[in-house]
Amino acid sequence: MQTLKHRPAARRGRGRGKRPKISRKRLLLAGVAAVLLVMLGRSLLPAMGIKAPGLGGGQPGAEPTQVQTKAPPPPTIDLNGVLVQGGGSPMITLNPGLVRLGGTVTVQGSGFDKGSMVDVYLGPSSAPGQKKPAKTAGPAAKPQQVATAKAGKWGQFTANFSFPNKMTTPVLEVTAQARGSDKVAKADASVAQGAGQATLSAIVGKPGDTVNLTVKGFAPGEQLNVFWGRITGDPTLTLKADEGGSVGKTPIRVGVTAVGTTSLVVVGKTSGAAASAPFQVLRLYPSIKLAPYAAKATQKITFSGSGFAPSERVLVRLNAAGGQPVMALQTNDAGGFKGASLVMPYQLKGAQALVFTGEQSRAAVSTGFTILPFTPQARTNAYGGLPGTVVNFYATQFAPNEAVHVTVRTAKGAKPQLVAAFRVDQKGTARAVGQYTIPGDTEDTVVFQLHGQRSDATATVNFKVDKTGGPVDIPPAKPYVVPKGLEN
Repeated sequence: MQTLKHRPAARRGRGRGKRPKISRKRLLLAGVAAVLLVMLGRSLLPAMGIKAPGLGGGQPGAEPTQVQTKAPPPPTIDLNGVLVQGGGSPMITLNPGLVRLGGTVTVQGSGFDKGSMVDVYLGPSSAPGQKKPAKTAGPAAKPQQVATAKAGKWGQFTANFSFPNKMTTPVLEVTAQARGSDKVAKADASVAQGAGQATLSAIVGKPGDTVNLTVKGFAPGEQLNVFWGRITGDPTLTLKADEGGSVGKTPIRVGVTAVGTTSLVVVGKTSGAAASAPFQVLRLYPSIKLAPYAAKATQKITFSGSGFAPSERVLVRLNAAGGQPVMALQTNDAGGFKGASLVMPYQLKGAQALVFTGEQSRAAVSTGFTILPFTPQARTNAYGGLPGTVVNFYATQFAPNEAVHVTVRTAKGAKPQLVAAFRVDQKGTARAVGQYTIPGDTEDTVVFQLHGQRSDATATVNFKVDKTGGPVDIPPAKPYVVPKGLEN
């Protein structure tokens, strides 16, 4: 009996002294199970709306960062009394400029750096006087990236994007912004009002085309208001129903409305009855003829246009698709104009662009030209001489009627000194003007520089000073003061 009681006690003692070993296989399975739990937590919990510490998702309550688009530099050049951008500034144009909700918009840009990636954003307009969207508005309430394009060899790009289906403001702003650069351009996209359904003798055309309209079912003799793409505001035209409440085949012009499927709506003023006809509006493709394509300051650039909507104003801007126009032109019944011109100011240099935008159709086209520099030429009345020689000047190809200031450098490294001033004529020419005496302590060559005060152009003349074989006693000249009236 003692032996039987002793053996169980010994087994219990051995059980407390040694723990069972955990195999490597069990450790590996436990590790795999832990990884699976973490992965499930990261994927399932956020999807269920549960945020757990250490499982990502950002800080509690954090909101996504709002896109901040840059603003173009302010205009600095005075053209025709309007401040505009100088050459080299990026710009974009939209086609169509009068867009339909859900339609496709083409963005064409220029002036960006070669090979740069340009992001296109769509957001509320920042133009003065535009209605600001509500804070709780949909996707159009803040700038949204809608396209990306790469600028080509000449800094140009083309991008397309789909316009939103819902809007809270009639004008949205398109911004093209180069990555890692200060190059940015903006343009406004106007949204067409209203939509409807209609039927016409032709179902496709562009603003200004003529189609035949036939209507029935109105009150006898009542006035019929005709609208394109809307049913409010002033009618495009008015017709009068006959005794049967109808209008036979009547030629009318396609009005200005959004590109794409639209409608012509006829509303009876007395009966309130309405009829509509669907119509596919084609894009306008305006063109500009400009001459000359290269001009100097004070010269005139002349241009003619075609392909705009009939009887609309065409707004002309320099190096920008938005902002204040430098002039407005009225198109004729065929959607064209001719004989318009602008005088180029001195501040413009190099490559420039004029942008023409139809005020109603928003059809836009741009054309480039170049401002050439003045390249004046000058000479003295002699190519050289001894100290004491009196020198005067002959000049050509300066800007018309500008003042020219003459400086001289009598030794290498010497500071140029103002010694004369004169004014050229309307052809930029002057003869035997100014006066300067070669001093006695000059080196081998005297260098004259004639600088136009308006054109900022310079002509250089070298005057060879002959050796005298000894000192020459010539009194020093008094400091020259520019006379009033020769400042510029």
